[in-house]
Amino acid sequence: MADDTSGLLTRRRALAGLGGVLGLGAAGLYLTADTAADVDDYAADLSPQSGRSGGLGIDYADRPVLGDADADLRLFAWSDYQCPYCRRFEEETLPALVERDVLDGTIAVVFLELPLLGDRSLTAGVVSKAVWRAVRDDDPNAWGRFHRFVFSKQGPENGEWATESNLLSYAAAVDGVPSETVRRLVADDRDALTASVRADASVAFDDLELEPGAPLFALSNPSTGDWREIRGAQPVQTFRDAMTALREK
Repeated sequence: MADDTSGLLTRRRALAGLGGVLGLGAAGLYLTADTAADVDDYAADLSPQSGRSGGLGIDYADRPVLGDADADLRLFAWSDYQCPYCRRFEEETLPALVERDVLDGTIAVVFLELPLLGDRSLTAGVVSKAVWRAVRDDDPNAWGRFHRFVFSKQGPENGEWATESNLLSYAAAVDGVPSETVRRLVADDRDALTASVRADASVAFDDLELEPGAPLFALSNPSTGDWREIRGAQPVQTFRDAMTALREK
């Protein structure tokens, strides 16, 4: 992909992506978690997976998977930790999907990074990847606690809350995250972690040719190869209607 100031999109596409983010839904008000202990686990388990998904052929490597890897459908979910609509999906829509549609084996959710809002979005993606690599073998659910905790800390775009030092402090506060391992990975493997974040964006924009915006979703039926794009912090029924359509094919 061509480089711009964030190293992820051309300037034209970055500006289009920003406009798309700001145009999706109305900003909500959220409570901030005082401590990482205030953040609950997902109702389903996270796990590392290998190989590629049926249908879309997206590689599972380095991407947390929530729920049963043999679920009927796959929901590939791209988000930016600085995007308020990504936070809305995380706090309002995803819990409802997990409690019914993930737990009953209808969908598995695959998390990917999509930093559209500047350097600190990219930094947050890098730290998130480091946390996943540090916990995926021993306590993959710890990544979910980190993921949710960072969203709970969301503040002004490119504000101090999203500095590398603060992101590392959030990781250190989460039970099950080996903070020194995360710091070492960020310091020593930054190029590889950045490449993994870029690869997530490339899947969305280059492979699937999705229009920039956040959050973005590709809901796929691995048996038929059919899929649907979903844009923005849509209500849960939008996702369930797409699930029904894909399962009836």
